[in-house]
Amino acid sequence: MKKVTIISLSICFLFVIGIVINSSFLKIEKDMIKYEGRIYSNISQLDWFEKEKNKYKKGGRIGEIKRISKSYLSLWNFSASKLPKGTVLYDTVNTKEGIKPIIILAETENDGILYYRWLPKE
Repeated sequence: MKKVTIISLSICFLFVIGIVINSSFLKIEKDMIKYEGRIYSNISQLDWFEKEKNKYKKGGRIGEIKRISKSYLSLWNFSASKLPKGTVLYDTVNTKEGIKPIIILAETENDGILYYRWLPKE
């Protein structure tokens, strides 16, 4: 009788975990990338950033997007929620905290530049 109860509870637990993982609770709605364990959010269209944009110059290449992720659970380094695979990422000159950049540039196929900022509270 104990085995049946344990098996039943285990199945229920796995079922609930499956629902949570597939629910919109874990889905990413924002335009984000993950680099060096940090999550960066797109700030290109924010009003306050329009005035600041010219301060950030393209630095060295840091890599490219390896995968697209629609869930926080599968957001790994060099993955993005909206950018396509192969999008090249650059750090910015003089905007580092230690060795990690605060702002990353993404160069799109149509030669556009998108700006992503590490937001520690997210």
